[in-house]
Amino acid sequence: MMALITWKDSYSVGVELIDNDHKLLVSLINQLADATEGGQGRDVVGSVLNVLIEYTVGHFSREEMLMEKGGYPDLVAHRKHHHALTEKVVAMAAQYRDGQADSLDRDILDFLKTWLTGHILGVDMEYRPYVKDVSLTPDELLASLNLDGDDNDDTTPLF
Repeated sequence: MMALITWKDSYSVGVELIDNDHKLLVSLINQLADATEGGQGRDVVGSVLNVLIEYTVGHFSREEMLMEKGGYPDLVAHRKHHHALTEKVVAMAAQYRDGQADSLDRDILDFLKTWLTGHILGVDMEYRPYVKDVSLTPDELLASLNLDGDDNDDTTPLF
């Protein structure tokens, strides 16, 4: 199947950590599209959806840490944007899990594609000058993975 999203150099924010996150998110959305359009079972689609949500939350955490360390002045607004997206995707996934949606239809896949590419090319590019010379320590990277189970967000596995 043809990829829903193809990575372009124009998506680079100039920070390897974040670019790699974005590339993996592109891959996960493409896997979700393949699983959905390929008629995979709910468990496979649900599993890919869980990984996508969990990875997105970790990515947002890493991105926000970089913005904070870099003194990005619009961090609060960017964090709200992240929170709103997370809530929307978790709600869509819950509808799918609960059987309110028989499949992840093309509208959801198109939403994810438009959101990711629009978010990167829009609001993510705005923080670029603030974070280009900032890095995260190993402890900060570990904290972004939320391995201690301290879930203050709604990312409990859905499937």
